[in-house]
Amino acid sequence: MRRITLTTLLSLGIISCGIGCPGNNSEFKKTGELKKAPPVHEHGHGAKGPHGGGLIELGAEEYHAEIVVDHDAHAVRVYVLGKDAKTAEPISATDLTVTPAGKEALKLKAAPQKTDGEGKSSVFELIDDGVVHTLMDAKAIHGKLQVSIGGKPYTGEIDYHIDGSAHDHKDEKGHADHKDEAAKPDAAKKEDHPDKPAEAAKDAEPKK
Repeated sequence: MRRITLTTLLSLGIISCGIGCPGNNSEFKKTGELKKAPPVHEHGHGAKGPHGGGLIELGAEEYHAEIVVDHDAHAVRVYVLGKDAKTAEPISATDLTVTPAGKEALKLKAAPQKTDGEGKSSVFELIDDGVVHTLMDAKAIHGKLQVSIGGKPYTGEIDYHIDGSAHDHKDEKGHADHKDEAAKPDAAKKEDHPDKPAEAAKDAEPKK
């Protein structure tokens, strides 16, 4: 009986292993062979848009926006982009709001482009040298962007680090340098001819 029992158990074990144990032809896959889930989006921290500004996600990537501080034009601009974060997306809104953390909200007005179509705009801007000066000095904008697209309100998180140095005053320093340089020639003239007054006095003395 013991032999039969052992043989039977061994046979059952071999059969179960043959059915349930993973082998070369098993449907089970190793961890490394499993397909990884694609990332939610490709726009990581500090990602730049097509105009070199900071990207802002709107909704579940339904739209995107790009914020740019243009020092030369004294302007803050926001470009509204499509799902691909590259293509211009003209909208019917007449303005949008940018609120830097801890500061007052900035209202940017629509600045329609030729290709936007009638009654729509893909660009919004605020021209204000004082605002640009402050933002450039801070070197970053952290805050929120609010805009209505197709009657639906969207709020996006802004995390934009401005490239380049803060607003400088090279011209003012330059003028100061020019003043200093302009003063130097006069001083040099006095130093170059220190004995002239003495010589003139000698010539004025009557000859004996």
